Parts: sequence; structure tokens; C-alpha cells
Amino acid sequence: MSDERITLDFAGTRLLGLTAEMRELQQRFSGTEVRLGSLETRFSGLESRFAGLEARFDGMERRMAVLEERITHLISLVVRIAERQGVRE
Repeated sequence: MSDERITLDFAGTRLLGLTAEMRELQQRFSGTEVRLGSLETRFSGLESRFAGLEARFDGMERRMAVLEERITHLISLVVRIAERQGVRE
């Protein structure tokens, strides 16, 4: 490269090309950033929905525990009534 001379026009053209490539990369990164932001929003929405489902399942679990306790009391009551009436297995 020592034999070749770099002209101002060549340097300017090369600089313009590099500037255009950098601008294109910046636009691509901006587009990617927007897409990632959209994905983040969607994942946040999913997280909220899963939290809602978790709360509903917790409520169902509590109701099932109460129902199980009531059934246990009902069975004990039926057994006591049967014992008083003299019913055997």
C-alpha cells in the first residue's frame, strides 16, 4: 500500500460508505430493540395471567380443603348416628 496513494475522494467515499453502514446497523438495532420491547410486554402480560391463574388455583385449593373438612365431619356424624342406632358394618 506504500506505492498507492489514497486520494481525498477515495477517503471521502469510503467514509460515506462506512457512515451509511453504521446508520443501517443503528436502524437494525433500533428495530430489534422495539421488537424486544414488544416481547417483554407480551411476557409481562403472560406473567400477569399466570399470577391470576395461580391465585385462582390457590382459591380452589382452599375451597377443596374446606370441603374435605366438611365431608370428614359429615362422615363422622353419619358414623355416630349409625352407632347410636346400632348399625354395624
